[in-house]
Amino acid sequence: MNFENNYFEDNENEEAADLETEGNGNNIYKIAREDAEFLLDKFEYFDEGDVMEISPEVITEDVPVFVSPGWGVSPEAQIEGLETIAEEGERKVITANFSRKELIEGYDDENIPTAELQKALAIIDIIDSKGLEFVDGIGHSEGGLNLAIAASLFPEKFRNLVFISPAGSINISYAELVKRFAVDEGIEEFKGMDKEKLFTFYNYLKSVVKNFLKNPILSNKEISEMTELDIFEMSKEIKGNGIGVSFIAGANDKVFPMDEINKNVDEGNVDYYLSTKGNHGAFIFDQRYAQLAENLLDNMKEKNNKEN
Repeated sequence: MNFENNYFEDNENEEAADLETEGNGNNIYKIAREDAEFLLDKFEYFDEGDVMEISPEVITEDVPVFVSPGWGVSPEAQIEGLETIAEEGERKVITANFSRKELIEGYDDENIPTAELQKALAIIDIIDSKGLEFVDGIGHSEGGLNLAIAASLFPEKFRNLVFISPAGSINISYAELVKRFAVDEGIEEFKGMDKEKLFTFYNYLKSVVKNFLKNPILSNKEISEMTELDIFEMSKEIKGNGIGVSFIAGANDKVFPMDEINKNVDEGNVDYYLSTKGNHGAFIFDQRYAQLAENLLDNMKEKNNKEN
């Protein structure tokens, strides 16, 4: 695997201290946290049958990884990558199909749109239901945005996060995002794909179509909300709360191009940043990217251990 950028080293300086103070004092998330706690008590955000847990033969790390999937991607559609994370990290992996019911319709928050908030609350609801103190997280595409919202509202539930080609990382219109997902990504994924990966690609497409057809109105709302949020603003808040933050961008990503992401990455919102030669769906179709994400989590853990 080829890396075109290395990681940022954390600077122990006054600017970092200022960022931490700013993150902890952000009233937007404090106010939204109160609403989120109320909404968590009011609804059930997942069915047990929609949650998948993968346990490796040997477990040496007691902090599980929650993998927040890209839009419409089922656990079955990325099972090989999930198993790779579990085996490489020697720890449990948890993921889920998010509900296609619009549970919190009518709730109005100008800072956190409802469809994306609902998925973030599902992540917290699952963590709580498993009796977990906290988790590490990997979020791909829209899943990165859902994970970022969850960590902004409930920072105590997370230790380190890896965002892979996340939604909210560039400025883009609804129409352009739909076109990139529907046309550009499909062409890029299919181009040069090994024959043994075609079945995985078929399962991925089937999962995405099924997700859309279950609730077209909610699907359009989710896609629209992806264009309204800035994940880098959230990552400043997350990082300021002491959570490790890493980003991975693909040089061949046609949905959220690496060149556009590069403009927004800095030491204030990211600890580690890697760019690879992968495309937008590489995390789903190439196990090396799942391994890379787990390695980043391990690096952040080791760095935290040294600092503490």
